[in-house]
Amino acid sequence: MNRSMHMNRTTKILVAIVIIVHFLFFLLEAVLWMQPLVNEPLLLLLNNPVSSSFELQAVTLRNLFINQGFYNLFIMFAGVSGMALVTRRKYSSGYALILFLCFCGTGAGIVLACSTKAYLLAAGQALPALIAFIKIYPLYNRSIDLR
Repeated sequence: MNRSMHMNRTTKILVAIVIIVHFLFFLLEAVLWMQPLVNEPLLLLLNNPVSSSFELQAVTLRNLFINQGFYNLFIMFAGVSGMALVTRRKYSSGYALILFLCFCGTGAGIVLACSTKAYLLAAGQALPALIAFIKIYPLYNRSIDLR
């Protein structure tokens, strides 16, 4: 067993956090969006009023958020599939999918921070993904060198 091909515990935890964050965004955006407890705080953070009424904004943006939520779900599936492939020692494919997950999480967090006031939410999305990306990229490089 080649230890240098395996993620350490910290990296696995970071990847799990990124997967969970994407799943939570799916739930918030695609499943729970019309609940005032969900949409009102998010609309305040987005600072992008369509109307002064949260209910009208939520209805207006519902389809957009459903679409965005499913994007998060599909990206999450890439990470879960990547973890499963790494477990089966399909390192290059697995790490490539995990890197895709982490790249998307980092990029989305940066865009969120630049376009809204949701800085803590953006940091929670981007930082674990960025750190995981930095830790996994050398593993991916080693995996393609072994091919």
